[in-house]
Amino acid sequence: MRTIFVLITVIISFNAVARLTDTTQSVTCPLKTVAESNVGLSSIIKVASEVSDEQVKKVAAALCSNLNWAKTRGKDMPPWKETMEKHLGFKGNEKAFKTFFHDFLNTHKNKILCPQYKITTLFYPPQHLFKRILAVGMNETYEEYFFNLEEGEVDFNAYEMVDGKKETVLDWVEKWIASGRGDAEELRDVAYILKDEFGAKKGIDL
Repeated sequence: MRTIFVLITVIISFNAVARLTDTTQSVTCPLKTVAESNVGLSSIIKVASEVSDEQVKKVAAALCSNLNWAKTRGKDMPPWKETMEKHLGFKGNEKAFKTFFHDFLNTHKNKILCPQYKITTLFYPPQHLFKRILAVGMNETYEEYFFNLEEGEVDFNAYEMVDGKKETVLDWVEKWIASGRGDAEELRDVAYILKDEFGAKKGIDL
């Protein structure tokens, strides 16, 4: 009888240890996965940030070319993900792309300049991507992509020095309207949302 009692005690102890081991594994495995995910996210951000000025110039030109492509094909969203894959080696899902793309835009915000562009009688001088989107009439890109983001994900206070003054997309909108180009109501709607919901400012306020 004593032998049976000892045997039962050993079995119960073994089962308790087994359950404890299983519980420990079920807790530590997800934590390891999160840690690995954070490492991957850091790598994504690092790649987007560590880009030479020459690379930034080439990628910016490609992003602007994507706008023209989307415009001619009636698309609201340019193929920017493909451009990041082609020029900067990005690989990942849509969520990872946004992290990568937004970090690129924010890190190099004052360098994302579109080259001069001419089509038939239309001429666009070198200008920031945020301005070129509106200049070519791709307002839908703001509505379909940028306006679905949270405040702070993209810094819209990029500026160019024009006549010795900082010029942001808000400043440019008023100049564009004053020149008689674009739909004034739509342009001001975009500018209002950028200012009211995303913290965009005029150059004088930077």
